[in-house]
Amino acid sequence: MNKFLKFLLGTFCALAISFIVGCVLFRLFTGMNPLTDWAVFVYNDVASKAFSIGAIPNIGLFYLFLNKDNYYSARGVIFSFILIGLYIILG
Repeated sequence: MNKFLKFLLGTFCALAISFIVGCVLFRLFTGMNPLTDWAVFVYNDVASKAFSIGAIPNIGLFYLFLNKDNYYSARGVIFSFILIGLYIILG
């Protein structure tokens, strides 16, 4: 597989895991569905908090890619941390 495609694979996997875990945690703590109540999710600035907490499982994904010697995918996971950080700061 191409180096750039491995990088994109790591980035999109990490962003997807962050989004899914953030939505699940939002649902557990508030009882509201983040997909149907998206306006509340974004308006109350809960999205950045849920997205940042949802990024914690990406550490496991990072080590999984390192153990499988997929270094470019691991770089993609690190890049997703940077994107999440920019979303929190600028959002």
